[in-house]
Amino acid sequence: MNTRRGCHSLVVLNEKLYALGGYDGKKMISSVEVYDPRMQSWIEHQSMEEPRGYSTAAVVGDSIFVISGLQDGKILTNTVECYKEGHGWRTSNLKGVGKRCFFAGLVV
Repeated sequence: MNTRRGCHSLVVLNEKLYALGGYDGKKMISSVEVYDPRMQSWIEHQSMEEPRGYSTAAVVGDSIFVISGLQDGKILTNTVECYKEGHGWRTSNLKGVGKRCFFAGLVV
């Protein structure tokens, strides 16, 4: 990866690995990087609208959903951001189940 990050979320969409947000050692970040195994490289991608770490993320169909998490300091969020290729990031009308961080999500 090009950006130092921990506490981020990872998902696979269209055979690419997306590293979403996280903590860079100083603050929560909104940046997104994508790993393409065919190219064997990370590329910077369009950032999310809000910085967040300790969130959960899931792929549903052809969309990525990033749910809740920790913003700066001790500020928890219950917002949900949605990414769709060709459309970018947008804040969804959906809400997380309360303000949470350090949790997992699973789509079956």
